[in-house]
Amino acid sequence: MKKVLIISTILCFLILGTKFYINYSNKENLYSTTNKVAISHYEKGVKYSLMFYAADARKEFKKSIECDPHFPLPYIYLIMLSMEKSGKGITNYYKKIAVPGKNWTEFEKAIVSLFLEFTGKREKIRGNKKFAKKVRDTIEKYANHVEIYPILLPMYQLAIGDQDNLLKYFEYLHKKFPNNTQIINRLGYMYLQKRNYKKAEYYFKEYIFVEPENANPYDSIADLYYSIGEFEKAAGYYKKALSIKPDFFNSRIKLSLCYIFTGKLKKAVKNLELIEKSENNIRVLNNIVLSLKGLAYFLGENGEELKKLYNENKNRNTCFILPLKIYYSIYFKKQKNLDETLKLSQNCPKFIKEMTFQSKLINLMWSGKKIEAEKLCNYIIKRFPDFTYDKKIIYGFTAVKYLISQRNYKKALDFSTQFKEREKTYIQFLIAKKRNDKKKCLEFAKKLIQYYNDSDKNFYIKKEALECLKK
Repeated sequence: MKKVLIISTILCFLILGTKFYINYSNKENLYSTTNKVAISHYEKGVKYSLMFYAADARKEFKKSIECDPHFPLPYIYLIMLSMEKSGKGITNYYKKIAVPGKNWTEFEKAIVSLFLEFTGKREKIRGNKKFAKKVRDTIEKYANHVEIYPILLPMYQLAIGDQDNLLKYFEYLHKKFPNNTQIINRLGYMYLQKRNYKKAEYYFKEYIFVEPENANPYDSIADLYYSIGEFEKAAGYYKKALSIKPDFFNSRIKLSLCYIFTGKLKKAVKNLELIEKSENNIRVLNNIVLSLKGLAYFLGENGEELKKLYNENKNRNTCFILPLKIYYSIYFKKQKNLDETLKLSQNCPKFIKEMTFQSKLINLMWSGKKIEAEKLCNYIIKRFPDFTYDKKIIYGFTAVKYLISQRNYKKALDFSTQFKEREKTYIQFLIAKKRNDKKKCLEFAKKLIQYYNDSDKNFYIKKEALECLKK
């Protein structure tokens, strides 16, 4: 009996040992580089990318290629993390991965091949089931390697096309890898896009639970509250993200917007100036800061600062400055400037066109084109449920002011029911003021003062309410 037990034990160890040896000997070497320092910097870069610390990630990937210029994977991340679509640096990165190296691993070849196909045929990738399958197969093969997710998930998201199937796949990945924060975060944003706010909140809270020391989970849940108009709550989470990482610029920008929409314009400008004073060297980011400062001056009716900012930047030919030019044109009623700026915006990225969208209605009103203005106003009202709350305020208030100018008070009031109570009160206040109903004007003005108690006195809503109370 003892002999049988000993033989069985030996056989067991032999089987396990053989299995371990086969697995170990067949284990793929992921990287072609043998430079340990290059790998160390690359792994730090991946870690920062997973945390969405873009600036830190870029530094590490650049250090990695300094140690080994033939290591292909850092180049992919550097292209992805670049805020510029083209340029000498980007071109050189592409050159480095255009031809596979002789010693590249199968892992590197697979990732680089998919990346080049994706960036080369981006317009044709959407709904491309063949490409989606290739990406999915690669994910399944290397699912345990977290570095693939920032690269492959955006590809799959675009290629699959069908949002419901995409959601099912991400839910499947989440069950398989419950602590993968890339998947958790994307699930949160997908549910946010579908306006399933409870589900989005659930995943963002899960993200915070998994990575409480990372700034990005707090930024993500803040984006949820920001998009539904809970600006105070959003501001709290953006501040939490910034307490962890002060140079987390997405949170800094969005916190400034929270301040702008709640009338804390001085705080917004001060917050934006922190970005200007930082050593970020990101041109796109600095241009966005200029436009947001312009918006703060515009809403605070600070014509002097708005004019100064405009004059300092009016000769710059970049799409990101156009919103600033529009605020200046509207504030000082420069119709010619507005015409020219709107024409220029047609050649800009989609999100810039969206930022300038409401000014088209103002331009049509100035031009006396009532039929076209009516059509655009109706289009805004029709599309209204699809907008995030910041756009609802900007677009919606423009549409409301147009309706009030046409004395279409009923339509304006009906439309106001789609806003939160504070914005609805402002619309009711505008109607009362236009009707010269002093009693109602005072009633709504008092409410507005309560809603915007902490806002600056020159914030246009508070300023209008205070003027009504003085009369």
